[in-house]
Amino acid sequence: MSFSGELSKCKLFVFDMDGTLILGKRPLKCARELIEYLRSKDYKFVIVTNNSSEPNEKHARNLSKILGVKIRNIEIYSSLDHAGSYLHNKRLTNDVFPLLTRSSKKYLQRKYNIRFNTKTPRLIIVGFDKELTYSKLAKACILIQKGIPWVLAHPDLRCPSEEGYLPDAGSIGKTIELTTNTRPIAVLGKPSPEVLREIANKYKVSVNEICYIGDRLYTDIKMALESNAIPILVLSGETTTQDLAKETFLHERKILIYKDLCELLQELKKRSP
Repeated sequence: MSFSGELSKCKLFVFDMDGTLILGKRPLKCARELIEYLRSKDYKFVIVTNNSSEPNEKHARNLSKILGVKIRNIEIYSSLDHAGSYLHNKRLTNDVFPLLTRSSKKYLQRKYNIRFNTKTPRLIIVGFDKELTYSKLAKACILIQKGIPWVLAHPDLRCPSEEGYLPDAGSIGKTIELTTNTRPIAVLGKPSPEVLREIANKYKVSVNEICYIGDRLYTDIKMALESNAIPILVLSGETTTQDLAKETFLHERKILIYKDLCELLQELKKRSP
């Protein structure tokens, strides 16, 4: 099976989650149908999320329930995975102070052997901590002011929901940065090109053989462009047609733009033999 043009290069489809496949607890149009179509044609896919508030198995269960199609744990890659790889590569797996949910901590402990220490840490990691308390935030700020470095699991300022946007890891990080006047030593997750490079290595494809589908210009599309993947923008989430008119860089690089996943699905079906 092959597609003409840029789509003909795709050997692996990589999806953003929030704003692309789902919005809160609601599936977006044609998300299930597109997943089923790719499976029917034996195409592999991965769902990438910056959402560091839950482990991959919970993302997979939630998506399976929302989309009405089985999503496997191995089909999820999150900013927690990128953080785990980063900590291992930098040999920073011991004595980590977490601003993370309990389930996210357990995931990093189990899969990446990260050892946490809230008393004498060597590093602080800040994620989408839905269990954040003022005392935990204050302690992290004091430790940073005493010289303990920190990393941000991902830079998203807000998380989309059915009722509106919610403060995300980036917002927590901004509070810490303004309080301590100290920047993180690393910002992980999307839009870091390393995310797609790790996925490409895992699936044994070149990054330029990845079609990356997302709804945000400065995380999804930026990452795809900077890693030389094939960028596909869907206007089902944060980015609007008004945003497109303002961004001159969109005219300088080849980006496939679709109103929603239904249009993309139609294109794939039309171009398949």
